[in-house]
Amino acid sequence: MLFPLGGPVPENDIIGRDSFIDTLQMRLAEGHSVMLAGPRRIGKTSLAQEVLRRLKKQGLYVASVDFFRLSSKRNIAESIINSCLENRTGIRRTLDAVWDQAKLLAGSAKIAVKMKDLEFNIGLPRKEMDDETLMEYAFSLPELLAEKDKKRMVVLFDEFQDAGQITGSDIYKKMRSFFQLQRNVSYLFLGSKEGMMQSLFGGKKQAFYRFATVLPIPQIRESDWELYISRKFRGKNIETSSEAVKEIISLAGGHPQDTMLICSEAYYTLLEVEETKLSLDIVRIAFDRAMATLMPVFDEMLDELSKKHLVREVLHRLAIGDIIYKEKNHPYDVKRAIDQLTLTAVIEKEGRGKYRFVEPMLKEYIVRNYQDG
Repeated sequence: MLFPLGGPVPENDIIGRDSFIDTLQMRLAEGHSVMLAGPRRIGKTSLAQEVLRRLKKQGLYVASVDFFRLSSKRNIAESIINSCLENRTGIRRTLDAVWDQAKLLAGSAKIAVKMKDLEFNIGLPRKEMDDETLMEYAFSLPELLAEKDKKRMVVLFDEFQDAGQITGSDIYKKMRSFFQLQRNVSYLFLGSKEGMMQSLFGGKKQAFYRFATVLPIPQIRESDWELYISRKFRGKNIETSSEAVKEIISLAGGHPQDTMLICSEAYYTLLEVEETKLSLDIVRIAFDRAMATLMPVFDEMLDELSKKHLVREVLHRLAIGDIIYKEKNHPYDVKRAIDQLTLTAVIEKEGRGKYRFVEPMLKEYIVRNYQDG
């Protein structure tokens, strides 16, 4: 795929964030834990996975758990254990082999020896363990493994705010009770619900208060986008103009996934019409095709937001540049709608009474398709 979509991007497609990745790598390797928050599809996971790749190359142990994909305490525990033990065994689902002796014996002798060594050194969990005991084992494993092997371990928790929704908010207290005693483990926390993440790590009564350094994710500079887009098209013998490339960046507002989507649609449009020059006409066709692709995503988002009073009306006013506070609405209700949109990272505050859409294509979609009220 010329322009990667739908998941973490390869190393060569991470744009303009080298210095930030260097910072993350250094902090985590030195023992600091870090929290990154921002809406989905802006490249958090791509950044984090690249940091883990570099740390692993540096000789550290790494583990990665995505709470968005989990649904129970046991899922959480098994995911942490498997990801940690993969550093030793080289297989993704180590617990399957541990708990299925037939599978273990049918595997390589090398894996069987590694399992016996693990069992002797750290003790392996039993399948009949209750969920709570298994989870406690999982929370203690990163430090245990790091200490035994004299390695630093870095653990990535993606969509961390979902952990409380899966098991209840007490999980954060349980985690903190283990993590705060660990001297050989650093944690990288990611979350797409910025308001919840800020509360988890900034609220004085929260379990993770001041546990991690909160870092803002830098915007990708327009000049970096221009170089990247031109280079990718040039690699397919497609001529680009500065005007056409800048139009892509402008239409997407620099949003990482939306910029990639417009570029991808432009590439396939060029293939279909058998042209080798990226023009403004091609870019505008690509934009409309990208908008059609995003239609179900935006509709679902707006349907969810519309469950809250006044949210859709306020969103439309923001999109068309209208007055937010109108006489027909109580100011408190409008303020609550603004807070909801900010909490869900649909908009962000730029100044007093000024807000911007995190995803400019959503703004354009609302202007085209929705009316106030």
